[in-house]
Amino acid sequence: MEIYVLVKQVPDPEAIIKVKSDSELEIENKYFTNFFDEIAIEAGLKLREKFGGKVTALTVDNKKVDALRRGIAMSADDAIQITDPALEGSDQFAIARALAGYLKDKPFDLILAGRQAMDDDSGIVGPAVAELLGIPHVNTIIGLEIDDPRKEAKVVREVESGKEILSCPLPALFTCQKGLNNPRIPQVMNVMKAMKAQIKKVDIAALGLNAAEVGSQGAKIKVQKYLPPPKRPPVKMIKEDFPQSVKTLVKLLREEAKII
Repeated sequence: MEIYVLVKQVPDPEAIIKVKSDSELEIENKYFTNFFDEIAIEAGLKLREKFGGKVTALTVDNKKVDALRRGIAMSADDAIQITDPALEGSDQFAIARALAGYLKDKPFDLILAGRQAMDDDSGIVGPAVAELLGIPHVNTIIGLEIDDPRKEAKVVREVESGKEILSCPLPALFTCQKGLNNPRIPQVMNVMKAMKAQIKKVDIAALGLNAAEVGSQGAKIKVQKYLPPPKRPPVKMIKEDFPQSVKTLVKLLREEAKII
């Protein structure tokens, strides 16, 4: 099977993020591979182990490639970076356009992605790529079975009242949710191999795109302004011992906080 996995490098949840200006964030240099994308990589690797073929990690990013190296360390066969100065300012739709531009002429059986990126939480890129390519897609799957001879997939996803089982022909795109698998921890030798791997780079000209279709010009979503969260009021400590402390707390909740 020919499998592509869409990956993204996102800020570490513990990274310090500050509002630098109305249109710019200052992000501490702590990044990691989007958690849901690792689930997608693992799903692709399991299918390759069962059916053979190739798993390729694919990203759109002008600077960061650690997500691709993580994919190689996990045993992906190849890694592609779509990079171009014109991509600066791209929104999720412009990113999807670049990814679809690369994939449109490639033979593939399956495209996998995380259900959403942990920085913007939009969940747009995967479905948008499928729509641009004109292939079926199912979001947030927790189960995946492939009938290779029939070129058909059966997937399971959680819905409000239980689980939903769907089938669709291949090629298709699925976004992966927690519960589908447990991503493997790369072996030390594979990590060393990934650090030395040459990442293949592709610009938008090779995709048949122009600057007006990506970047800020091609974006459908515009960030109007970044605002820091409001500061929390100072904590008030209750110094009395029990049971007087309980009486003081109730009084503060009633008279100051006005929540009881």
